[in-house]
Amino acid sequence: MTKREKIIAICFCFSMTLMIFSSVYTIVSNKPEGYIFRFQKIYNDIKNK
Repeated sequence: MTKREKIIAICFCFSMTLMIFSSVYTIVSNKPEGYIFRFQKIYNDIKNK
């Protein structure tokens, strides 16, 4: 890989990480009052056993 390709790959990885973080933050901040996500429910079930 050339230096330019490495820089493009690093920028792509960084932007994908930011996009995923932004998506998760938006989903969590806009959830309805009292709603529990499925993975949260499974985690609580495992933790309480």
